Amino acid sequence: MFADMQFVEPYNPGWKNAFEQLNNFLLESLQGFSGQITIEHVGSTSVPGMVSKPILDIDLILADQKHLPGMITVLQSLGYDYRGDQGIPGRFAFRQRSAEVPLAMPAQTWHKHHLYICYDDSPALKNHLVFRELLRQDKLLAAAYAALKNSLSVDPGMTREKYTILKTEFIISALDGAGFNAQELDEIRKLNS
Repeated sequence: MFADMQFVEPYNPGWKNAFEQLNNFLLESLQGFSGQITIEHVGSTSVPGMVSKPILDIDLILADQKHLPGMITVLQSLGYDYRGDQGIPGRFAFRQRSAEVPLAMPAQTWHKHHLYICYDDSPALKNHLVFRELLRQDKLLAAAYAALKNSLSVDPGMTREKYTILKTEFIISALDGAGFNAQELDEIRKLNS
């Protein structure tokens, strides 16, 4: 296993509560963009019963792209580091500088999370939402994904590259059955390799 691999944990119902706290705070902080954004909890922590690394994935869905610069400014003022699109079109990444980000008054500690602004028509967002719903609705698919994640996390020969490839192939297989076309699947594969 690669040195910086974080082990998966059993599902924790507290992940939903942690998302709700962040969701409420972010909606209030971004109220100047009311009607332009929705916030979604995505990734494995958003799927009841799913094993996961204990890091929330949060997508801020932006309806009008002209508001991106203003949203970046607000999120930076809350203490997030802006990381750009990281090669993924229509998705913009932000990193917590510390557990106190987003900055609040009074200060508080937040659950570790990855935050993204996604255009409402971006392939990355479609991937996140469709795969989340597939896992929530198909218990056999969710069990197979959990088994894969568990086996990869304890494999002593695992590398980050191999881990990403194997997870991506599983996701692509699931999305293929959910109506994604070959071009969309190839793009997902390319972005994750």
